[in-house]
Formats: sequence, structure tokens, C-alpha cells
Amino acid sequence: LPRAVFLDLDVMAAAPRRLIAAGFGDSMARATAQTDWLLAHRVLGKPYRNAPFTLLHEDEAAMIANAAALQQGDVKAIEILTRSLVMSGFGMTLCGGSYPASQAEHLIAHYIDMLGVDLPEAYHGEHIAVTTLTMARMQERLLAKPAIEVRASTDTLQDFQARFGKELGATCWEAHAPKMLDDDAVAAINETLKNWPAISAELKAAGRSSAEIEKALRAVGAPTNPSDVGIPPDFYRQAVVNARCIRDRYTTLDLANAIGDSAAFEV
Repeated sequence: LPRAVFLDLDVMAAAPRRLIAAGFGDSMARATAQTDWLLAHRVLGKPYRNAPFTLLHEDEAAMIANAAALQQGDVKAIEILTRSLVMSGFGMTLCGGSYPASQAEHLIAHYIDMLGVDLPEAYHGEHIAVTTLTMARMQERLLAKPAIEVRASTDTLQDFQARFGKELGATCWEAHAPKMLDDDAVAAINETLKNWPAISAELKAAGRSSAEIEKALRAVGAPTNPSDVGIPPDFYRQAVVNARCIRDRYTTLDLANAIGDSAAFEV
């Protein structure tokens, strides 16, 4: 870790408004990332820490409340956003990985980076603004279900190579394979999912509503739709459907696929 981080807030406040909005968009991923990470913890028993989110709690509320002021270059609002982004990095260091700040919303953005062809240039935070809103809506649909059951994985290496090409397909398969669910894993998970009402209530409390996220993104001037950053609708849906395949990180995308909920992937 660095001993300290020094930032000139007057310089930060004078940054292009598009960059400020992109930074805000990236910060909003906290809500969907925490929900996904907690989901993997509750359903699969993956390690989880609340400390990174405790660091961000007060600043996030103030940052959202002052979203419109960021577009005016308000130094106090910029200070809150800047501190939130720095502390998000600190939280990742505490956890030894990007878990608290990068889950399904980032997987979709990574898929777009990997396989998008001739797309207009866009900042990372602009993509994350859009994908975070997508994931917030998907999480709401999933968490509204009264009960769910998973089924065994049916993915194959051949499927991946048909989807991504021979070399990239093999690489993605190697990353994805640890998430495959056999019959024993399915039985154990479904036993856990008998408590789905309590689990879903906890997950819902960890995130933010899609309506609140969309309102804040619009207030700061961040994109909210794939078309805002020049991503064709068909390719974007392809990214949402296939992003689960590129990394060993269990998210809402995996759970929606495991319960056979194709409607969850509508964007």
C-alpha cells in the first residue's frame, strides 16, 4: 500500500465532465458487486468481507445525494467521489482481489472489451455505468422470486470453442470449469436455497434499487443504455448472456443460468 495519496481537488473538479461522470459510473458498481459477492458467499460458501463496504458506506450516500453537483464541478462533491474511488482501491487491497468492486457488471464490460469490434471509444466507467444498471435490474428480478432451484451444469469445452473460437474458448473454459456444478454440488446448493427468502432479503439490503442507480447516473450525466456508448443491442445481449463464461467468479449471471431463467437476461 502507498503511505498516502495526494490529489489536488481543484484540478479534479476542473476535469472534463465526461471523465467525472465515468468515475461516478465506476463507483456505482459497489452495489451490484457487493450483492454478487455476498451471493457467492451465501450460496457457495465463498469467502466474503464486509470491511470494504463499511469504508464506503457514508461517502456513497453523500455522493449519490450530490450527483448533480458533480456536473457543476463542486469541489466538495468531487472530494467525496475521489475519496470513494481511492477507498474502493484500498478495499480491494484488503481483500487481496477485486471482489468488492468487480463482479458481473465488470464481466460484461470485459466481454465487450474482448470481443467488441468497431465500437466507438468509451471510458471504462461509462461501460460500467451501463452494465451496473443492467445487473441491478437482473438482481431485482432474481431476488423477487419466492423460491429457486439450480440444476447441474451442461456447458462443454466444445460449446466454449464454438462461442469464442478454439484458443480463446479453451482459455475461457479453463477459467470457467471450477464453477461447474455436478449433482452433489446441486444437491448441497438446493438445500441452502431452501432459505432463499432470507438469503434474497439479505442480498437486496446489500444493494441499491435500479431506479435509484438510474436516477443518480442521469443526474451526473453518465450513460444508462448500451446505445449511449454505441453498443449494438444484439451484441450487448450476447455480452450479458456469455459474460459468465470468461472468469472463475460466481455471480448473478451464473445463478440465473443455473436456474434456467432465460428471461433474466433480457436487457
